[in-house]
Amino acid sequence: MGDEAKMSKQRDRDEFITIAAKEGIPVDVARKLLRYAATLHRLAELECSSEAADRDRVSCPRDIPCLCQDYGSYNGDHGTVPRIAVHGARTQRRVETLCADLPGIIPVFQEDPRGAVLKLRVPSGRTNDWGHTGICVP
Repeated sequence: MGDEAKMSKQRDRDEFITIAAKEGIPVDVARKLLRYAATLHRLAELECSSEAADRDRVSCPRDIPCLCQDYGSYNGDHGTVPRIAVHGARTQRRVETLCADLPGIIPVFQEDPRGAVLKLRVPSGRTNDWGHTGICVP
């Protein structure tokens, strides 16, 4: 990654923390959201580009809503799902839990790694994405 790309990435992170602070999100929570967004983005990239991600399967976990129905392996009893999907679902749950303590902050998840995979709807209605969905978490 070139110096210009690193500076742009850091600028995006700094911009998010600034916006988050104005929306009442504590800095430590904003940093956790940045970390979770990076994880979700990496998982979305792997899901799109790696057949190996689909072949590495585990039993449908009981601690999150059933995933195996989405993967066609549900036959009246739980089947198997890609490990990467379990990791993504658990990370999304962490984001939802984190945002539940913040009044008016609603996470929006998107699976396409070409953009922000995590956005936040904020009470002010502010957006910084092209679709006017919310604030991008880089």
